[in-house]
Amino acid sequence: METMVIVILFPYLIVSGIGIFKGLDLGKWSSWLYGIYGFLSGLIIGFLTGNSGGGVELGLLFAFGVMYGGAMVRLHRQRFE
Repeated sequence: METMVIVILFPYLIVSGIGIFKGLDLGKWSSWLYGIYGFLSGLIIGFLTGNSGGGVELGLLFAFGVMYGGAMVRLHRQRFE
């Protein structure tokens, strides 16, 4: 069980790191895929740990973190470059 959580969490960290590093334009559908991936990762981790309600909350938290981080990086790059 713990191995499956790590297997899901590691790619999430890589994908979210890439999304945050490059910055996300929320007007493009491809940027929303990062948020969907974050939500699904949190949802699956929640179901694997046996807490479905917590999975939805964790998915929303993961999605918000990726989308907010990517949007802020893009905003700062536009403002200061």
